Amino acid sequence: MNDSCEVIILSTKEYKENDALVSALSLKYGYQTFIAKGLNKADSRNRSACLPYSISQFMFDYKETGLQLLHSASLVKSYHSIQDDLAKMTVMSVISEMIEFLVKDNTYDDELIQEAYLNYGSILDRMANTDKYAHLLGYTFSFIYRMLGIDPIVDECAICGDTKVSSISLSEGGFICYKCQKTILSPIYPLEFLMDFRIINKLTLDKLDKYLNYNMPSRTMIDFLYEYFVFHSSQTLKSWVFIDKWAIIK
Repeated sequence: MNDSCEVIILSTKEYKENDALVSALSLKYGYQTFIAKGLNKADSRNRSACLPYSISQFMFDYKETGLQLLHSASLVKSYHSIQDDLAKMTVMSVISEMIEFLVKDNTYDDELIQEAYLNYGSILDRMANTDKYAHLLGYTFSFIYRMLGIDPIVDECAICGDTKVSSISLSEGGFICYKCQKTILSPIYPLEFLMDFRIINKLTLDKLDKYLNYNMPSRTMIDFLYEYFVFHSSQTLKSWVFIDKWAIIK
């Protein structure tokens, strides 16, 4: 009774008349969805603590399955600089949707939950203090690839192992050399694009701050990272439409 844990709010959506469903990630209980009664009322005491991209303390009675009923929520840390910025909000909605996809069926995988929590929290901190949201989105794709086990081969040709590459193949899952490209007719990419793709997919959290000082990923790169994600995860992102709609990344 009266269980408590610190959570990161991933998303909220309307539920019934004045209620909401709040999806959150915690180290203690993994990924959970909470029914927040009356959250959409103007006088809701829990409203500010349930905003997406906030860190809050939740009180509830934990159940092993199903929706959790939220008793109360208190704000621990707010990220107003994200919530007040359309570009940052749009990119964070994509990042959050990918994190939800990663954790929603793996809430009892402690190692995965810890990695997701640590990385998502680190991305939030950096998003709040920088305009390098394209870099952070690129990093998130590479992190999700690794966690799903679909990270591309970027050290050699995915078919023959040759290190002199000219192409990337979605179906083969990585770099393709000159010889194999002629066989499978995969698109040829400029050397700079191949180098940037390799750098992104070699990123780890300890290298992220250094990467933020690197050239901004192009829109072509971001689109390709998303295409790779969709191809290998069989999952599209509803939030991706807003990246196009608002031309967030040039």
